[in-house]
Order: sequence, then C-alpha cells, then structure tokens
Amino acid sequence: MKKRVLGMIAAVMAAVSAFAFTACGGNSETEKDILVVCREASSGTREAFDKYVGLSAADITSDKEEFSSTGNVREKVSSTKTAIGYISLASVDDSVKAVKIERVEPTQDNVRSGDYKIQRPFLLLTSTSVSLNAAAQDFYNYCMSKTAESVITGEKGITTSDFSTRPEYTVPTEALSGTIVLKGSTSMEDIIKKLADGYKALCGDKVSSVNFTFDFPGSGGGRTAASEDTTGNVIGLASSSSPNDKYTENTLCLDAVAVIVNKENDAVTNLTKEQLKSIYTGAIKKFSELK
Repeated sequence: MKKRVLGMIAAVMAAVSAFAFTACGGNSETEKDILVVCREASSGTREAFDKYVGLSAADITSDKEEFSSTGNVREKVSSTKTAIGYISLASVDDSVKAVKIERVEPTQDNVRSGDYKIQRPFLLLTSTSVSLNAAAQDFYNYCMSKTAESVITGEKGITTSDFSTRPEYTVPTEALSGTIVLKGSTSMEDIIKKLADGYKALCGDKVSSVNFTFDFPGSGGGRTAASEDTTGNVIGLASSSSPNDKYTENTLCLDAVAVIVNKENDAVTNLTKEQLKSIYTGAIKKFSELK
C-alpha cells in the first residue's frame, strides 16, 4: 500500500514538473534536435551570415539542410517547428518569426544606424570590359535614381545616405529596344522585378520593345554573368560585396540578414553571435540548451 501511494505521489510530481516547464516557455519541441537550415555556398546571404558569425564551410554541422533560394529556406522554417535559418530581411513575412540578435531587432532603422550588425548591400554589377548598351544603361540609370526610391523602399530595401543626392530619372526621348539580362542573387528577385515593372510603367512606349530576362542562381551567378558579359546587356545582381577587376559593384540599397525560426517557437526570441555559432556548428543541438 505504501509503495502504491509513493508511486502516485511521484506521478503527480512528474505531471506538475512537466506543467511548470511548459508554463515557463518550454515545450516538447525544445527537446528535439534543432534542424539547421542554410543557403548554398555561392549565396550572398550565406556569405554575410557566415562572415558575421565567424563560420567556414568546414565548421557547419553535417546535420543541416541546404537550399538554393530564399523562398525555400523560408518555407522549410515555416513548416518545421524545430528549424532555424536565415534569409534577407526584405523577404521576411508573417509565415516565420525573425529573432533579435544581441537584443537588437532586425528593422530598417536599426540597419541604417548600424545597430543591427548582420547587414549587406544589394549590388548591381556591370562589366569593366564592355559598356552597357542603350537599353541596359537606361534601366541601370533608373534603378540608381531618386525616382526609383519609392519602389525600393516599397520592397523593404533600405536607403543609404546618398539617396538624397541621387539624380531624378528622365524618360528617354527616343524608343529603346533590345534585351536586358538581370542575373544573380535570389534575395534581390522581388525588388529587381518590381523595379523592372516600375520602369516599364513609367516609360511606356519608349521601352515597349525592351525585353527583360530574369535568372536568379545566386550572387555567384551574378558575378560570373557580369564578368563574362561581351554584349553589354547584362546587369549582375549580388547581395554581398566581392570586389573583382572584371566588374564594378554599384550599391542599389542596403539589406540585412534576418535569423528566422518557426512562428510557434516560443523558446527563442534573442540570440547572441556565440549561440548562433554553437547552433550552426552543432555544439548546441536543442533549443532547451540555450542559456
């Protein structure tokens, strides 16, 4: 009888302990292994993240899932309660939760002030061996003008201090034609497509014969495309700086890399650089291990 009573007491205490853990923010998901999600090696987003955290390719845990696009990372994290990943701040939506880094929120103001440290430029790359043709040069001029600011900020691009002095764009007096190849960073896909739409809407018949070709293999692909351009119709897209004498880097605007977790993850609201490194190297395997 005594053993039975002791057993009942132990069961009650275990239930109370489990309830208390849940009430304090713990849940069964925190006891499962973290799913580490990252971008492919040629990604500008990964380059910016790895540089901040202090990671090399050899450091990253083998128990990871690697994706070649921003959208795929976001989708994986949104559908997996134990996942952690990183994407462009401009691509964060309500399907995931962006966490603070060193207690600083990833906001445009915090990026512009420099308080949020995982940031990078969105770059337009042009060949140094061949000049842009008339159509590509005109679109480039539009993108780098004060006129394009509303499109850029509408797509969550973060303006730099030189925006106040950027020139207004002037619609061409003569009709343009030809093909413009825009190739590179997946993080820049939304903003560059909106810029193309804004350009066509503003210029109307003057650019109705201009064809846009979009390809988003990552920042590495944008650098290669600009380096190998022989016709003057390529504008490469990169979301991290990697200077090379074969192309010129031109800052369109700023962006940040947001660390994201599943919306139902209540265990993580803030992470330090050291914690991120421990997660991505596999030293920390469960969210419950975070201190």
